[in-house]
Amino acid sequence: MTVSFKTRLYIGFTLAILVSAASGITSYVTFQKQATQRQWLRRTRHVTDTVKAIQNMVVEMETGRRGFRATGQTRFLEPYNNVLPHIAPAVSGLKDSLADNPEDEQRAEILAQRISALIKFWKDNGDDASKYGGENIVNITTNEVSSNDRGYITKITDNEKKQVDSIRSLIATLEKNQNKLLLARREEYEAMMHNTTLSTSVGSVLSEIIIVILTIFVFREFKRRRLIQEQLKKTVEKLELQATELQKSEEEQTRALKEIEVINKQLEKFVYTVAHDIKSPLAGISGSLSILTADKTIADNPELAEFVSLSADRVVHLSEMVNSILEYSRVSLDKQQVEEVDTKKLVEDITTLMFPPQNIRVVIAGQMPVFKTKRIKIMEVFQNLMSNAIKYNNKKEGYIEIGCNEQKDNYLFYVKDNGLGIPAENKQHIFSLFRDAHNKAMRETSTGFGLNIVKLIVEEQGGKIWVDSVPGEGSTFYFEWKK
Repeated sequence: MTVSFKTRLYIGFTLAILVSAASGITSYVTFQKQATQRQWLRRTRHVTDTVKAIQNMVVEMETGRRGFRATGQTRFLEPYNNVLPHIAPAVSGLKDSLADNPEDEQRAEILAQRISALIKFWKDNGDDASKYGGENIVNITTNEVSSNDRGYITKITDNEKKQVDSIRSLIATLEKNQNKLLLARREEYEAMMHNTTLSTSVGSVLSEIIIVILTIFVFREFKRRRLIQEQLKKTVEKLELQATELQKSEEEQTRALKEIEVINKQLEKFVYTVAHDIKSPLAGISGSLSILTADKTIADNPELAEFVSLSADRVVHLSEMVNSILEYSRVSLDKQQVEEVDTKKLVEDITTLMFPPQNIRVVIAGQMPVFKTKRIKIMEVFQNLMSNAIKYNNKKEGYIEIGCNEQKDNYLFYVKDNGLGIPAENKQHIFSLFRDAHNKAMRETSTGFGLNIVKLIVEEQGGKIWVDSVPGEGSTFYFEWKK
């Protein structure tokens, strides 16, 4: 029975793929196990180091207490005072690290109880570090110890020694167990490394042998027809590539046009609605400020008069911006004017207009670009992001940083703050309409339009926007803008 060339080729390639796949899967699984084993090794080393550290702490505390009890000199308490705040967290961390080892975890719990009992014993026997100005067993002035006191010192010292010895015994048991576990895990890790190397090497050798055989076979089989087949293959590949690229280009162009059309309509509607709704409150504020300006109490107070005047000027500035936004919404997006924009000056103007609280510091980091773009669009993005950074900052000393990193085709701007932060599960939702309120404070103050409009503007420019955030520490919004 003669096996055809195609069948032999399929069999050969199938074997090569199977061997390579098996080798790859084996390597992946063993590498994953190695990573896990390395974590166990690091954890065991950490536990061993922590046990030694706790033992050193107990020794330092005991030495300090005995020196103080023997001499009455408070300088001997310095090691005790230095170690005391750290020993409880160290023991607690030890218990957490032993969560996977019930027996040693129980020993760590007993260790914590014994250390707490020892500290309480020291505090209950008249020479507490926080009360060394009171009565002590040793007369500090004369450095004399009565026979009764000396017997008492001997008694509490013996009791102290028993407690310390029990702690040392427990620590020695923990250290012995962890060293034994560390040795076993190290041996297992080394054996795994050896097996991984061996299996990877065997798989590679087998794959290479099969590939060499297949290469020789294919070369011999195709030598006679090489010129014709290569030419035909090149022609077919060229035609297929051109057809694929043409189809892809047409699909991308159609999709981009539809997306831009939808974005433009949404932008026009959102901007007009928001700007129009702002005009009425601004008119009321302007009228109220005019009444305040005429008030005699305000006029007689230069500081209040200056503040009211400054507020009135900013209301006028804001009204002009709202009118510009309304005008922007009435003009077709493709006909809006492109002009040179100094982004540093733009951010400074927005900061002045927003009048941030005194506890919030706004900083422009590094150089900001000057380039031609549609001013109203980039102003809307900065204004919204900075407004959110101010609104959702609960720190006594708020901080907002605006900066830019130049890329090949884009400017990458960022707005960074130290405010509330955003939970990870809400990062993808905050740019969707009515989905930005990720905590109570934002639900009570947010309209749900801002970040959605920002996203639409940025994407209409061909860029993208995203956020990095840590709850309680702050957020950094990044957005790309074409040069």
